[in-house]
Parts: sequence; C-alpha cells; structure tokens
Amino acid sequence: MKTNLDPNFLSPGDLARADTILRSCVHCGFCTDGCPTYQLLGDENDSPRGRIYLIKDMFETGQVDAAQITHLDRCLSCRNCETNCPSGVAYTDLLDIARGAIEQQQTRALTSRLGRWLLRRGLALPGLLHAAFGAARQIGRWPGLAKFLPVQISLSRASRSMVIPRPTTKQVLLLAGCVQKAATPNVNLAVEQLLGVSGIKVTRVAKESCCGALNYHLGDHAAGLADMRRLLHTLAEAGPDGVPIVSSASGCGVTLKDYPSHFPVGDPDHELASRIASRIVDVVELFDDHSINAAPIRVAVHTPCTLSSGQQLGTNVADVLTRAGIDVTATGPQLACCGSAGTYSVLQPKLATALQAKMITALTTHAPEAIVTANIGCQMHLGAGTKVPVLHWAELLWRQHEALNSAPGRAPQPGL
Repeated sequence: MKTNLDPNFLSPGDLARADTILRSCVHCGFCTDGCPTYQLLGDENDSPRGRIYLIKDMFETGQVDAAQITHLDRCLSCRNCETNCPSGVAYTDLLDIARGAIEQQQTRALTSRLGRWLLRRGLALPGLLHAAFGAARQIGRWPGLAKFLPVQISLSRASRSMVIPRPTTKQVLLLAGCVQKAATPNVNLAVEQLLGVSGIKVTRVAKESCCGALNYHLGDHAAGLADMRRLLHTLAEAGPDGVPIVSSASGCGVTLKDYPSHFPVGDPDHELASRIASRIVDVVELFDDHSINAAPIRVAVHTPCTLSSGQQLGTNVADVLTRAGIDVTATGPQLACCGSAGTYSVLQPKLATALQAKMITALTTHAPEAIVTANIGCQMHLGAGTKVPVLHWAELLWRQHEALNSAPGRAPQPGL
C-alpha cells in the first residue's frame, strides 16, 4: 500500500510505525473471514481492510471525521484478522495508534468523551470496583432484581478447602486482576489450590495495579503507558527474577506479553519490559505438565480472543479439561468473539449483544451443564445472556476435583 502520511498529525515514532504497517497490507481480504463485525454487518468499513483504508485517509489528510470514529469504535480488537493475515499486518498496533490520534484531536462529542473518561477512571479504582460488585451480588440474590444486572455475578463467596499438596517443586507469582479479584474472587482462590495440589507454590503480587490495557485501548496512551510502567516496576520487585508471573485473565495476560512493543529500544524500561514479558504465562500453560483428576461434567469451552488469537493458546483449556476427565461438548466457533472485548459491551451494546447471542447459540447446542472461559469480561458478558452457569475454567476444575475427592469411599487424590 502506497502512503503519504501527514508528518504533523502523528509523533515521529507513531508515524514511522503506522507507515510500516500500512505498507505491509496487500488488500487481499483474508482478514474479512475472521472479522466478527464484518460477518455481522457486511459493511467493508467494518472489516479490517476497510478500517485500514479509513486510518490511512485520516493519517494522510490530518483530519478525523465521524465515519472514521464510528467504524474504528466498532472494532473489537479481537486480533482474529491478524491470525488470518498472510502478510503479518500488525493491525491492532495500527488501530491503537489511530485511536490515540482520535483522542488527541478531541473530535468526539462531549457526552462520549465524558463516558469514556468515567470508564477509565471508575474501573481503575479498586475500592469502587469492590463496592459495586458487592452491591451487585446483593441485588443478584433477589430474582426480581437480578434480571436487571447487565452481567452475571457469582453469588458465592470465596472459601478455602483443605488440600493435600504435593511437595513444592516450583514457585510462581499470581496476578489477581483488577476486575477479577472484585467480581469473581473464587477464581484466584481456585487457581491457588489447583497449583498447590500440583506442587507449585503461589505468591500473590503485593501492590498490584492495572496492566494498562483499559486506558491504552481507549486511546489514552499516556495514562496507559504510565500504568504499564508502574506495574513493570512492581513486578520487578515482587519476586526473584525468572519466577513465572501467572495471569488467569487472558485479557491482562496478552497485554503483559505485549509490553516490549510499548517500550521500544531507547526507552529506559525497554530491557525490563522484555524480561518481564518473557516471564508472563497464562495459568493454563502450567497444566501442560500437571493434570488434575476431576469428577465428570458436560461443559462447553469458550476460548477468548485474547487467549486464542492473542496468545495462540486456542485449544489448551479444552485439552486440560479433557485430560481431567471432563466431557467437552463444544468449543465455540473458531475466530469468533463473544462481544465482551473489555469495555466494548458498554460502549457498543447492540453489537455486543448480537455477538453474545451467536456465541451462546454455538456453545449451548449440545446442552452443556456449564460453560467455561478464561477471561473475566467474557465470563460476565456470556453469563448475562444464558441460564447455563458460566465459570472460569479453573474454578470449575477445582469444584470437580473437590467433588471427586468427596465421593463416598474415595481417598483424597492430589493432582496427578
């Protein structure tokens, strides 16, 4: 793709990066096959290829128009197009540069700017998150009111069971996740106990802060990079260098693994970002070497885009559950998105609901007893659209492991 970008519209670093990405696109259209919004709407401007043309026009003219904002806002940042692209176009990087430019120009309506600011600020306040989800749990106990909740909230409190741990052979640092520790605290507890019976010592990260995804993907790059830098230094001081850093929320995990791209050569934290990113693992990766026996149950597995396209771990959860003795009845459509996508379900509710319905239909075809996923946003979003319980896969696996061990006449079993 030929380009003639306006050097006054972007910073030199963003200009060079955008130019490289735009020139790598050969307009083949393979990206459209994996794009959820294009499949849903059939509009070329709502495909990656169409959005690339909109971004190119913005960067060449130095002007932002309403159509560009509309169609770029509709993108889920699911990265499925990157999985399909034969040319290796770094579409998500280009989109983030464009969203940052839009925010810099302040071309949005005042109400839109205010709403996005409230999201960025509100979701970054731990006390507010805990209070909000605590109130939602109370509302959820009243069937007449629970139907008005926009997401599914777990009503059970975290509880610690007796486990028979193996001798510790390894240690990890565990990230709790901003939203996850407030909305579904049982998930982190289940992860700790699953790893405990697998002989892995778990240490929580003290003074954990936001990974930066919230601010960065909403276009506030300065705040997002500040969040990333803060967490980088927290993680550097949290434990011995080389100890794996575990995330059980795939949206946080993919952001952390991408840190080196945000701190280029010459940045004082470039080397640190590379070291920390090399230590990040999704919790499912730890069970390539450790398996857990579990009581059988029929489940459907939803794989978040951030786990499949983002981290290339598309089949890992289903494999872990199958080895545990759990019946995986469906894994959902490939290269599809449930519509959660961070704040997308709040900012684009109609599209998010349509994508949610398509995903739930695919996952419930064979009448599963539960649906499992690997990301807190997907869990709450899917749960709001079905009566089938939606859990993090680690929480379900721990429940079924406990159920197996509590069966009459059966001796407790450690992870095998």
